[in-house]
Amino acid sequence: MFVLKKRVVLLLGLIVSFSLGNDTLVEKCNSGDVKACHNVGVEYYESKDFEKALEFFTKGCDGRAAKSCYAISEMYHNGEGVSKSTTRAIMYIEKACDESDDPEFCDQMDKYQL
Repeated sequence: MFVLKKRVVLLLGLIVSFSLGNDTLVEKCNSGDVKACHNVGVEYYESKDFEKALEFFTKGCDGRAAKSCYAISEMYHNGEGVSKSTTRAIMYIEKACDESDDPEFCDQMDKYQL
């Protein structure tokens, strides 16, 4: 019984730690840190809260974070939390390509073409 209580306490501690970390990232995002916006978007995306993920990826993309623009393009390409839209997927992958020196984003544009 003691071991079970110990595990529950440890699990609760991890949940609180995650929540506090997320709050800190949200504060940084709201202060204009686009990397923090992207990271919050990733957390929501991984937890399958696509609406919140899109919200934070959009903040990141609007702040010229290419990774966030790419994430949005993938969401539209795959129809994750949004209606599938090749037009919007292309729009965001082009923005990711324009905002980054990394050729990876530009190389991904081929998969969006009809």
